Amino acid sequence: MKKSLFIAAMLFIFTFPVFGAAAFAEALDKDNNSVTWTFSFEDGKNVTLAKNNAIKQLKQQGHANVKAGAATTLNQGFFAVLQTAYWVDGVLKNRFTFGFSSKSIDDAKNEALKELKKLKGWKEDQGYSVNKTGEF
Repeated sequence: MKKSLFIAAMLFIFTFPVFGAAAFAEALDKDNNSVTWTFSFEDGKNVTLAKNNAIKQLKQQGHANVKAGAATTLNQGFFAVLQTAYWVDGVLKNRFTFGFSSKSIDDAKNEALKELKKLKGWKEDQGYSVNKTGEF
């Protein structure tokens, strides 16, 4: 009885799902254009910690104007970073958007594209490029 209880407890402990949190942050120039970005992954479901660590990385590189981007509690998955340059009211804007997916890189790209569509003044015919994709 004790042996089977011990085995059951060990199975529970070692098959318990592991959690993670991932986040992007981006550095912006004085005109609110994206300059660069970074990615942070942390054990546990602490999205705030992942965001803060991503921001910290950029600040350590000397960037003053930094903001958190997309974040997730996925332990593993796919990410995509899209980049676009577009005109708004006669001003050229440069922006990154980020997407996560548990399914595929293409799905992560679609999530990042949804974020592009939310940018003021951006239209799909202005185009974008895939800056980076990957797994975590």
